Amino acid sequence: MFAASTALALGGVAMASTTAVGADPVTDTQMQIKVHPVVGAWSGTVQHQGGSGSIQLGFTSSGSLCLHSGGDGHGTGQGTGTWKSTGAATFTFTVREHLSDNDGNPTGFVDVSQSGKIVGNTLNSSGVSKIYDVNGNFITNANATITATRV
Repeated sequence: MFAASTALALGGVAMASTTAVGADPVTDTQMQIKVHPVVGAWSGTVQHQGGSGSIQLGFTSSGSLCLHSGGDGHGTGQGTGTWKSTGAATFTFTVREHLSDNDGNPTGFVDVSQSGKIVGNTLNSSGVSKIYDVNGNFITNANATITATRV
């Protein structure tokens, strides 16, 4: 079966249509865009060598993400980064997380790098974080895991 492609110019807007020979055309309302299951907001816990704490993550369909951690008496972390799909329900991400004490004073930053998987409404990821002081001096590597649920 051969496909015929047609470009329609309607009101100055070009629309592409692909129809298999002998088949009915597909309308816009019949098309569904497949979005990676990581896209959306997540809330959970991060486990690391120093203990555990709360974390919130937001993944966009364009490949960016934001992170907020802490707020439970041990300072906070906020950062942005990027993520990419590595499979139908798997992904990797990197974030630079800026750390602050309880008064909002900068204390350093963490370069987070993790691989993860989505199962239902649960996100699980793990990786190694590189921790730096406020002057950018490397302190240590730390293993970290995140378990979160869709918000």
